[in-house]
Amino acid sequence: MAERSYLPANQMILNVIEKYGNDVTFSFSISGTTINLFNEYCPEAIDSFKKLIATGRVEITGSTFSHSLASINNKSTFIEQVKLQEKLLFETFGVKPTTFCNTEIIYSDDIGEWLFELGYRVVLTEGAKHILGWKNPCYLYCNPFQTGQKLLLRSYQLCDDITLRFSDKNWSEYPLTAEKYIKFLSGVSSDAQFINLYFDYETIGDYHSKETGIFDFFHALFAQLAESQKFNFMMPKEVLKSKVQAATLHVPWPISCSGDEKDINEWLGNDLQQEAFEQLYKLEPLYLASENEEAKQAWLRLQNALYYNFMGTKWFPQSGVKKHFEVYPSPYQAFINYMNVVNDVKLQLR
Repeated sequence: MAERSYLPANQMILNVIEKYGNDVTFSFSISGTTINLFNEYCPEAIDSFKKLIATGRVEITGSTFSHSLASINNKSTFIEQVKLQEKLLFETFGVKPTTFCNTEIIYSDDIGEWLFELGYRVVLTEGAKHILGWKNPCYLYCNPFQTGQKLLLRSYQLCDDITLRFSDKNWSEYPLTAEKYIKFLSGVSSDAQFINLYFDYETIGDYHSKETGIFDFFHALFAQLAESQKFNFMMPKEVLKSKVQAATLHVPWPISCSGDEKDINEWLGNDLQQEAFEQLYKLEPLYLASENEEAKQAWLRLQNALYYNFMGTKWFPQSGVKKHFEVYPSPYQAFINYMNVVNDVKLQLR
Protein backbone atom coordinates (compact mmCIF):
# COMPACT_ATOMS: atom_id res chain seq x y z
CA MET A 1 0.00 0.00 0.00
CA ALA A 2 2.82 2.40 0.88
CA GLU A 3 4.60 1.69 -2.38
CA ARG A 4 1.42 2.16 -4.44
CA SER A 5 -0.03 5.11 -2.56
CA TYR A 6 1.57 6.81 0.43
CA LEU A 7 5.18 7.13 -0.68
CA PRO A 8 4.61 8.42 -4.23
CA ALA A 9 1.66 10.59 -3.10
CA ASN A 10 3.70 12.15 -0.30
CA GLN A 11 6.48 12.90 -2.76
CA MET A 12 4.00 14.47 -5.17
CA ILE A 13 2.59 16.66 -2.39
CA LEU A 14 6.09 17.61 -1.23
CA ASN A 15 6.92 18.69 -4.79
CA VAL A 16 3.80 20.88 -4.83
CA ILE A 17 4.70 22.46 -1.47
CA GLU A 18 8.28 23.12 -2.57
CA LYS A 19 7.03 24.88 -5.69
CA TYR A 20 4.09 26.82 -4.29
CA GLY A 21 5.12 27.32 -0.66
CA ASN A 22 2.60 29.35 1.32
CA ASP A 23 -0.04 29.02 -1.38
CA VAL A 24 -0.85 25.40 -0.45
CA THR A 25 -1.67 23.51 2.74
CA PHE A 26 -2.62 19.94 3.53
CA SER A 27 -3.74 17.91 6.53
CA PHE A 28 -3.50 14.23 7.35
CA SER A 29 -5.19 11.88 9.78
CA ILE A 30 -3.03 8.82 10.50
CA SER A 31 -4.15 6.20 13.01
CA GLY A 32 -1.78 4.86 15.64
CA THR A 33 -1.97 1.34 14.30
CA THR A 34 -0.96 2.63 10.87
CA ILE A 35 1.98 4.50 12.39
CA ASN A 36 3.05 1.29 14.14
CA LEU A 37 2.76 -0.66 10.89
CA PHE A 38 4.89 1.96 9.15
CA ASN A 39 7.50 1.75 11.89
CA GLU A 40 7.63 -2.03 11.58
CA TYR A 41 7.41 -2.54 7.83
CA CYS A 42 7.94 0.78 6.06
CA PRO A 43 9.82 3.38 8.15
CA GLU A 44 10.45 5.43 5.01
CA ALA A 45 6.73 6.31 5.07
CA ILE A 46 7.20 7.91 8.50
CA ASP A 47 10.20 9.82 7.15
CA SER A 48 8.13 11.08 4.22
CA PHE A 49 5.44 12.44 6.55
CA LYS A 50 8.13 14.09 8.70
CA LYS A 51 9.45 15.88 5.63
CA LEU A 52 5.97 17.16 4.88
CA ILE A 53 5.41 18.34 8.46
CA ALA A 54 8.77 20.13 8.44
CA THR A 55 7.55 22.39 5.63
CA GLY A 56 5.09 24.04 8.02
CA ARG A 57 2.35 23.63 5.42
CA VAL A 58 0.92 20.40 6.84
CA GLU A 59 -1.36 19.78 9.81
CA ILE A 60 -1.70 16.41 11.52
CA THR A 61 -5.16 16.00 13.01
CA GLY A 62 -6.11 14.05 16.10
CA SER A 63 -7.87 10.72 15.64
CA THR A 64 -8.51 7.44 17.41
CA PHE A 65 -5.51 5.21 18.00
CA SER A 66 -6.80 2.22 16.05
CA HIS A 67 -9.36 3.73 13.65
CA SER A 68 -11.79 2.74 16.36
CA LEU A 69 -15.56 2.86 16.81
CA ALA A 70 -15.03 3.69 20.49
CA SER A 71 -16.93 6.98 20.22
CA ILE A 72 -20.10 4.95 19.65
CA ASN A 73 -19.47 2.86 22.78
CA ASN A 74 -18.83 5.27 25.64
CA LYS A 75 -16.86 8.33 26.68
CA SER A 76 -14.13 6.59 28.68
CA THR A 77 -13.29 4.11 25.90
CA PHE A 78 -13.15 6.92 23.37
CA ILE A 79 -10.94 9.14 25.53
CA GLU A 80 -8.53 6.25 26.03
CA GLN A 81 -8.17 5.94 22.26
CA VAL A 82 -7.73 9.69 21.76
CA LYS A 83 -5.07 10.04 24.45
CA LEU A 84 -3.11 7.04 23.22
CA GLN A 85 -3.12 8.62 19.77
CA GLU A 86 -2.00 12.00 21.10
CA LYS A 87 0.92 10.35 22.89
CA LEU A 88 2.02 8.50 19.76
CA LEU A 89 1.69 11.57 17.50
CA PHE A 90 3.90 13.56 19.85
CA GLU A 91 6.47 10.77 20.10
CA THR A 92 6.53 10.23 16.33
CA PHE A 93 6.08 13.69 14.85
CA GLY A 94 6.42 16.09 17.79
CA VAL A 95 2.92 17.46 17.23
CA LYS A 96 -0.05 18.06 19.52
CA PRO A 97 -3.22 18.19 17.41
CA THR A 98 -6.00 20.71 17.97
CA THR A 99 -8.21 19.53 15.08
CA PHE A 100 -9.96 16.16 15.28
CA CYS A 101 -10.93 13.73 12.54
CA ASN A 102 -12.81 10.80 14.06
CA THR A 103 -12.99 7.35 12.52
CA GLU A 104 -15.09 7.61 9.33
CA ILE A 105 -15.71 11.24 10.45
CA ILE A 106 -18.30 9.97 12.95
CA TYR A 107 -19.72 12.85 14.99
CA SER A 108 -22.56 13.81 17.31
CA ASP A 109 -23.19 16.61 19.80
CA ASP A 110 -21.99 14.33 22.62
CA ILE A 111 -18.81 13.34 20.81
CA GLY A 112 -18.15 17.00 20.10
CA GLU A 113 -18.51 17.86 23.80
CA TRP A 114 -16.10 15.08 24.79
CA LEU A 115 -13.59 16.42 22.28
CA PHE A 116 -14.06 19.97 23.54
CA GLU A 117 -13.11 18.78 27.04
CA LEU A 118 -9.94 17.32 25.52
CA GLY A 119 -9.03 20.63 23.92
CA TYR A 120 -10.21 20.10 20.34
CA ARG A 121 -11.64 23.29 18.90
CA VAL A 122 -12.10 22.14 15.30
CA VAL A 123 -13.79 18.89 14.27
CA LEU A 124 -14.17 17.45 10.77
CA THR A 125 -17.39 15.63 9.94
CA GLU A 126 -19.89 14.92 7.18
CA GLY A 127 -22.21 17.36 5.44
CA ALA A 128 -25.16 15.01 6.00
CA LYS A 129 -28.34 16.21 4.30
CA HIS A 130 -30.69 14.92 6.98
CA ILE A 131 -28.84 17.03 9.54
CA LEU A 132 -28.26 20.11 7.41
CA GLY A 133 -31.72 20.32 5.86
CA TRP A 134 -31.67 23.49 3.75
CA LYS A 135 -28.25 24.54 5.06
CA ASN A 136 -25.08 24.39 2.99
CA PRO A 137 -22.07 22.25 4.03
CA CYS A 138 -19.79 25.05 2.78
CA TYR A 139 -20.53 27.27 5.78
CA LEU A 140 -18.91 27.23 9.20
CA TYR A 141 -20.83 25.57 12.03
CA CYS A 142 -20.33 24.97 15.73
CA ASN A 143 -21.40 22.56 18.45
CA PRO A 144 -24.66 23.88 20.00
CA PHE A 145 -23.44 23.26 23.56
CA GLN A 146 -19.81 24.29 23.07
CA THR A 147 -19.98 27.11 20.55
CA GLY A 148 -16.22 27.58 20.72
CA GLN A 149 -15.86 24.30 18.82
CA LYS A 150 -16.04 24.78 15.05
CA LEU A 151 -17.34 22.12 12.67
CA LEU A 152 -16.09 21.73 9.11
CA LEU A 153 -18.48 19.64 7.02
CA ARG A 154 -17.26 17.55 4.11
CA SER A 155 -18.65 18.38 0.67
CA TYR A 156 -19.15 14.70 -0.02
CA GLN A 157 -20.55 14.95 -3.55
CA LEU A 158 -17.41 16.75 -4.71
CA CYS A 159 -15.26 14.18 -2.88
CA ASP A 160 -17.20 11.27 -4.40
CA ASP A 161 -16.56 12.66 -7.87
CA ILE A 162 -12.95 11.65 -7.32
CA THR A 163 -13.06 8.76 -4.83
CA LEU A 164 -15.95 6.87 -6.44
CA ARG A 165 -16.12 8.11 -10.01
CA PHE A 166 -12.62 9.03 -11.20
CA SER A 167 -12.06 5.70 -13.01
CA ASP A 168 -15.70 5.10 -14.00
CA LYS A 169 -15.77 5.15 -17.79
CA ASN A 170 -19.59 5.16 -17.71
CA TRP A 171 -19.65 8.44 -15.79
CA SER A 172 -20.84 11.35 -17.92
CA GLU A 173 -17.88 13.48 -16.76
CA TYR A 174 -15.24 10.86 -17.52
CA PRO A 175 -12.35 11.51 -17.91
CA LEU A 176 -12.08 13.91 -14.99
CA THR A 177 -9.44 16.61 -15.41
CA ALA A 178 -8.21 19.29 -13.02
CA GLU A 179 -9.80 21.96 -15.21
CA LYS A 180 -13.16 20.18 -15.12
CA TYR A 181 -12.98 19.69 -11.36
CA ILE A 182 -12.22 23.36 -10.76
CA LYS A 183 -15.37 24.12 -12.73
CA PHE A 184 -17.23 21.87 -10.26
CA LEU A 185 -15.73 23.90 -7.39
CA SER A 186 -16.65 27.14 -9.11
CA GLY A 187 -20.23 25.90 -9.33
CA VAL A 188 -20.57 26.00 -5.54
CA SER A 189 -22.72 28.93 -4.39
CA SER A 190 -20.89 32.24 -4.65
CA ASP A 191 -21.29 33.05 -0.95
CA ALA A 192 -19.76 29.73 0.17
CA GLN A 193 -17.13 30.21 2.85
CA PHE A 194 -15.31 26.87 2.76
CA ILE A 195 -15.21 23.85 0.48
CA ASN A 196 -14.09 20.96 2.66
CA LEU A 197 -12.53 18.07 0.76
CA TYR A 198 -11.51 14.97 2.74
CA PHE A 199 -10.44 11.77 0.96
CA ASP A 200 -9.27 8.33 1.97
CA TYR A 201 -5.58 8.64 1.20
CA GLU A 202 -5.78 5.34 -0.69
CA THR A 203 -7.77 7.22 -3.34
CA ILE A 204 -4.37 8.24 -4.72
CA GLY A 205 -2.68 5.15 -6.09
CA ASP A 206 -4.74 2.34 -4.62
CA TYR A 207 -8.46 2.84 -5.31
CA HIS A 208 -7.27 4.40 -8.56
CA SER A 209 -3.91 3.12 -9.75
CA LYS A 210 -1.13 5.27 -11.16
CA GLU A 211 -2.13 4.09 -14.64
CA THR A 212 -5.50 5.86 -14.34
CA GLY A 213 -3.74 9.22 -14.16
CA ILE A 214 -4.75 9.91 -10.55
CA PHE A 215 -1.32 11.28 -9.56
CA ASP A 216 -1.21 13.63 -12.54
CA PHE A 217 -4.76 14.73 -11.78
CA PHE A 218 -4.05 15.66 -8.17
CA HIS A 219 -0.75 17.36 -9.02
CA ALA A 220 -2.49 19.48 -11.66
CA LEU A 221 -5.41 20.22 -9.34
CA PHE A 222 -3.19 21.38 -6.49
CA ALA A 223 -1.07 23.47 -8.85
CA GLN A 224 -4.05 25.18 -10.48
CA LEU A 225 -5.70 25.89 -7.14
CA ALA A 226 -2.44 27.35 -5.84
CA GLU A 227 -2.31 29.68 -8.84
CA SER A 228 -6.02 30.51 -8.65
CA GLN A 229 -7.23 34.00 -7.76
CA LYS A 230 -10.56 32.58 -6.56
CA PHE A 231 -9.55 29.81 -4.16
CA ASN A 232 -7.20 29.68 -1.16
CA PHE A 233 -5.92 26.67 0.76
CA MET A 234 -6.46 26.58 4.52
CA MET A 235 -5.43 24.12 7.22
CA PRO A 236 -8.40 23.12 9.40
CA LYS A 237 -6.90 24.69 12.53
CA GLU A 238 -6.67 28.06 10.75
CA VAL A 239 -10.46 28.29 10.86
CA LEU A 240 -10.12 29.44 14.47
CA LYS A 241 -8.47 32.64 13.25
CA SER A 242 -11.24 33.28 10.77
CA LYS A 243 -13.71 36.08 11.43
CA VAL A 244 -16.48 34.05 9.80
CA GLN A 245 -19.52 33.61 12.04
CA ALA A 246 -20.44 30.01 12.87
CA ALA A 247 -24.04 28.80 12.91
CA THR A 248 -25.00 26.15 15.46
CA LEU A 249 -25.60 22.65 14.13
CA HIS A 250 -27.51 20.13 16.24
CA VAL A 251 -26.42 16.50 15.66
CA PRO A 252 -28.39 14.44 18.21
CA TRP A 253 -27.25 11.03 16.92
CA PRO A 254 -24.02 9.91 15.24
CA ILE A 255 -23.45 10.73 11.59
CA SER A 256 -20.65 9.44 9.37
CA CYS A 257 -19.45 9.36 5.76
CA SER A 258 -21.25 6.07 5.07
CA GLY A 259 -23.51 5.72 2.04
CA ASP A 260 -26.47 7.97 1.35
CA GLU A 261 -27.80 7.62 4.89
CA LYS A 262 -24.63 8.98 6.57
CA ASP A 263 -25.32 6.82 9.61
CA ILE A 264 -23.40 4.09 11.49
CA ASN A 265 -25.26 1.09 10.05
CA GLU A 266 -22.29 0.16 7.88
CA TRP A 267 -20.54 -0.98 11.07
CA LEU A 268 -23.39 -1.78 13.48
CA GLY A 269 -26.36 -2.41 11.22
CA ASN A 270 -26.85 -6.16 11.72
CA ASP A 271 -26.93 -8.68 14.54
CA LEU A 272 -23.45 -10.04 13.82
CA GLN A 273 -21.85 -6.62 14.07
CA GLN A 274 -23.78 -5.67 17.19
CA GLU A 275 -22.88 -8.94 18.95
CA ALA A 276 -19.20 -8.56 18.06
CA PHE A 277 -19.21 -4.94 19.22
CA GLU A 278 -20.87 -5.81 22.53
CA GLN A 279 -18.55 -8.72 23.28
CA LEU A 280 -15.42 -6.73 22.43
CA TYR A 281 -16.22 -3.82 24.73
CA LYS A 282 -17.22 -6.14 27.57
CA LEU A 283 -13.48 -6.80 27.80
CA GLU A 284 -12.65 -3.21 28.73
CA PRO A 285 -12.41 -3.91 32.50
CA LEU A 286 -10.00 -6.77 31.74
CA TYR A 287 -7.99 -4.46 29.48
CA LEU A 288 -7.71 -1.83 32.20
CA ALA A 289 -6.61 -4.37 34.81
CA SER A 290 -4.28 -6.45 32.62
CA GLU A 291 -0.48 -6.27 32.63
CA ASN A 292 -0.19 -8.24 29.39
CA GLU A 293 0.88 -5.45 26.99
CA GLU A 294 0.67 -7.64 23.91
CA ALA A 295 -2.90 -8.65 24.70
CA LYS A 296 -3.81 -5.02 25.46
CA GLN A 297 -2.49 -3.94 22.06
CA ALA A 298 -4.51 -6.73 20.46
CA TRP A 299 -7.70 -5.49 22.18
CA LEU A 300 -7.03 -1.97 20.92
CA ARG A 301 -6.45 -3.21 17.36
CA LEU A 302 -9.67 -5.24 17.42
CA GLN A 303 -11.59 -1.97 17.66
CA ASN A 304 -10.69 -1.09 14.05
CA ALA A 305 -13.79 -0.23 12.05
CA LEU A 306 -12.72 -2.37 9.09
CA TYR A 307 -13.42 -5.56 11.06
CA TYR A 308 -17.03 -4.44 11.24
CA ASN A 309 -17.02 -3.58 7.54
CA PHE A 310 -16.14 -7.21 6.87
CA MET A 311 -19.25 -8.33 8.80
CA GLY A 312 -21.46 -5.80 7.06
CA THR A 313 -24.39 -6.45 4.77
CA LYS A 314 -24.93 -2.79 3.85
CA TRP A 315 -23.27 -2.85 0.45
CA PHE A 316 -24.44 -0.66 -2.38
CA PRO A 317 -22.73 0.11 -5.72
CA GLN A 318 -21.39 3.41 -4.41
CA SER A 319 -19.69 1.69 -1.47
CA GLY A 320 -17.44 -0.36 -3.73
CA VAL A 321 -14.43 1.47 -2.31
CA LYS A 322 -14.94 -0.24 1.04
CA LYS A 323 -15.41 -3.60 -0.66
CA HIS A 324 -11.91 -3.03 -1.99
CA PHE A 325 -10.66 -4.26 1.41
CA GLU A 326 -12.91 -7.32 1.65
CA VAL A 327 -10.99 -10.46 2.65
CA TYR A 328 -13.71 -12.89 3.79
CA PRO A 329 -16.10 -14.96 1.64
CA SER A 330 -19.10 -13.90 3.77
CA PRO A 331 -20.03 -11.61 6.67
CA TYR A 332 -20.70 -14.69 8.80
CA GLN A 333 -17.18 -16.06 8.26
CA ALA A 334 -15.76 -12.64 9.14
CA PHE A 335 -17.83 -12.71 12.36
CA ILE A 336 -16.72 -16.23 13.35
CA ASN A 337 -13.06 -15.42 12.76
CA TYR A 338 -13.34 -12.16 14.68
CA MET A 339 -15.07 -13.75 17.66
CA ASN A 340 -12.44 -16.50 17.83
CA VAL A 341 -9.75 -13.82 18.09
CA VAL A 342 -11.78 -11.87 20.68
CA ASN A 343 -12.04 -15.00 22.82
CA ASP A 344 -8.30 -15.62 22.53
CA VAL A 345 -7.56 -12.05 23.59
CA LYS A 346 -10.00 -12.40 26.50
CA LEU A 347 -8.01 -15.37 27.82
CA GLN A 348 -4.73 -13.46 27.45
CA LEU A 349 -6.04 -10.40 29.27
CA ARG A 350 -6.99 -12.37 32.35
